[in-house]
Amino acid sequence: MYNNFPYEKYNFNNQDLLSGLTVSERKMLTKNKEILHFKAGTEIFIEGTEPKGIYRVLSGKVKKYTATNFGTYHIFYICGENEYLGYHAILSEEEYSDSAIALLDCKVEFIPKNDFLIVVGKSHKLLQRILKNLSHEFGVFINATKILARYTVRERTAINLLILKEKFSSEAEGVIEINREDLASMVGTAKESLVRMLRDFKEEKLIYTKGRIIYIKDAEGLVRVSNIR
Repeated sequence: MYNNFPYEKYNFNNQDLLSGLTVSERKMLTKNKEILHFKAGTEIFIEGTEPKGIYRVLSGKVKKYTATNFGTYHIFYICGENEYLGYHAILSEEEYSDSAIALLDCKVEFIPKNDFLIVVGKSHKLLQRILKNLSHEFGVFINATKILARYTVRERTAINLLILKEKFSSEAEGVIEINREDLASMVGTAKESLVRMLRDFKEEKLIYTKGRIIYIKDAEGLVRVSNIR
């Protein structure tokens, strides 16, 4: 049953964004690239600021979120290895509409804005891939909105644990490293409600925890709880 969970509906899947470029295009794109290191909790870019380039996560995890008027935040996506972020604002010629902060210690490749735009203007293949990815990512946002609107806190918790299970699979199968505040933000509930839900899941032998680490014991059971459709 777990294999039937529609993970692709909640994953940007933009790892191949810059693949298929010619040798000259690749050189042009990467001639000024930098490798940056961010400790967990460090800002990569902030909502309302001008974009300076695009980023590719080489290792670690990055949380994308928007701030609310009440001093809280909503995490709407976790970026994993080889995923790109920051290019939407460049293409729309707008300020960042969201923020990105290292969830775990990260190693990130940075490509300056002008180099990216030059190659976009020269490569029809890259432009097609960007349009395809933007369309898919719009669908991911719609699906995330449906989760908040249609599912209970219990179901949303199960869905997000399943999404994170796949997102963290490169580290260790079924092991999720995330604090309760961030997970509650993803689920769209108070930390206290999230903690109660995790306690219920432990009693049902769906998960177990050790500190901030969540271990998935029964993924199929979580799919049943999620009531995903």
